[in-house]
Amino acid sequence: MSNTSNATPIKPIQSRDERLRLEFNDWARAGRGPGMEKGHRPVGEQAIELMRISSEAQVIDIGCGSGWAARLMAEKAREGRVVGIDVSDEMIRVARESSAAVSNVEFHVASAEKLPFDDAEFMRAFSMESLYYYTDMLAALKEIRRVLRAGGRFVTVVDLYEENEPSHQWIDQLKVAVHLLSESQYCSLFESAGFSNVQSQRLYDPALIPEDYQGGSFKSREDYIRYREAGSLMLVGEVAA
Repeated sequence: MSNTSNATPIKPIQSRDERLRLEFNDWARAGRGPGMEKGHRPVGEQAIELMRISSEAQVIDIGCGSGWAARLMAEKAREGRVVGIDVSDEMIRVARESSAAVSNVEFHVASAEKLPFDDAEFMRAFSMESLYYYTDMLAALKEIRRVLRAGGRFVTVVDLYEENEPSHQWIDQLKVAVHLLSESQYCSLFESAGFSNVQSQRLYDPALIPEDYQGGSFKSREDYIRYREAGSLMLVGEVAA
């Protein structure tokens, strides 16, 4: 019989969701929430305006992070309810703490691929820069469609997509795997999930780029300019009435 008393314990293989949870937990602990909001908000506000959120709307924010977009939508759905979900328990903690004074918003730890909500519970769904992280994007889109009622609308924004070549630099910087799809592939995926009237368009950040811009997530200021010129990709899918 072999002696295994000194053997190194075998670590269990982490699921993609677990790796994603740990990565964004690290981001939350490092205080990256405000930076993410600053980078995403100029385009996110444009997308939220196009959602046409009514005052009594029931809205879900998928991959809500620190909750900034959920709070913006809660201002519009004053007599309704906004729910934010994220796989990162640390991001949810930050979102709850930052939203303590907002009565019509709530946050839950959950996966987009298995939403803990009833069929047709929401009128609007939003997701900012999270779709390409999901292990099974089609399954996630089907879940989002499931929780939307007839006439509902899902709006998502992604900055990492095939036509935005400078954004591809992020892939090697991230510690988790991501999907890289083209605009037409995203539209086809929405249709495969059962969404109707699928549309796509580019949104642009109006902020000026500093002359002394230093790298950041890009190798050069020129790459960052090309990234901004390509724009953010917004996708819209509806649930047939």
